[in-house]
Amino acid sequence: MKQGGWVFISHSHQDIAKVREIRNYLEKLGFEPLMFYLKCLSDENEIEDLIKREIDERDWFIYVDSNNARNSKWVKTEREYIENFADKKVFTINLNDDLEKQLKNIEHIAKQMKVFISYSSKDRALKERISQRLLQKDMLIIDEEDNVFGGFNYQMQAKKMIKAAAREGFVLLLVTENSYQSVYIEYEIKYAKKSNGKIIPVYVGEAKLNPNLLNTVGSSAGVRLSHNPTEEELDVLIKEILKGVEFYDSSNNNNCFYRVENNGIRLFNISRIDRKTLMEHKNLEWIYLPDSVIYITMDAFKDHPNIIVKCSPNSYAEHYCIKNGIKFELE
Repeated sequence: MKQGGWVFISHSHQDIAKVREIRNYLEKLGFEPLMFYLKCLSDENEIEDLIKREIDERDWFIYVDSNNARNSKWVKTEREYIENFADKKVFTINLNDDLEKQLKNIEHIAKQMKVFISYSSKDRALKERISQRLLQKDMLIIDEEDNVFGGFNYQMQAKKMIKAAAREGFVLLLVTENSYQSVYIEYEIKYAKKSNGKIIPVYVGEAKLNPNLLNTVGSSAGVRLSHNPTEEELDVLIKEILKGVEFYDSSNNNNCFYRVENNGIRLFNISRIDRKTLMEHKNLEWIYLPDSVIYITMDAFKDHPNIIVKCSPNSYAEHYCIKNGIKFELE
């Protein structure tokens, strides 16, 4: 049973046919896209307030870029309001470009937002607390059905859910005094490892990992929470998950997504730029950002304050540079 996975779609109603294709694609991935086409409200202040309140509650956004969107008062209002929040994840789909290719890029990122939590039944209350925080951040929780019977039925059900999370997202291992002796948890984690899953151990209090799982979990330091974790502690866990998300898919160019040229660097087939992207590249005078870039963090160029960004006209990179006072050149 899945929960969460909300995605806010900012669009012009004049592009509704194409936007429906995007919505349908996200729904096939198991996500819950939000689209506003409000005919029942006539008060503009009421509409704006409603949309802003919904934006406040969401973390993942898709901006459907088009000539119609750029001329839309409401899309402009949404975009400007969203960009006030540094932690919002905003991705752009340009209707003038290859839609199928862009959707595949979004899919690569979105599918990694799936999370399965492996826990002892005695820790259900804590597990629910963690789940609720993940849901608030619009992650997709792959959870057991309410009528779990245990034994072989449970193992078969868990196997199916773990495979989905391991293949695309993350498996959280809730390490507590209760989980230490759980044969079910040992089974789940070893199966997640067998499925090449990304496993993040979550240590509660002073609990330690069962020695039988040391080789399975690997080198991940994980996250430590108190028995009654604060919102700040839970946010550290979410940041740990996001650190493992691959925001670009380099499978189409043999894992090479950049080329160094004359005191600069040219990036290929990459969708996210953050501080780590340039960590190994010092003294850069310029960087080329392709149209595939759909998200740049606020601290992306903190270590390169004088860098010149080269990009295409009307690209996400150009809009980012204008908004944040970054020097840029159009190619």
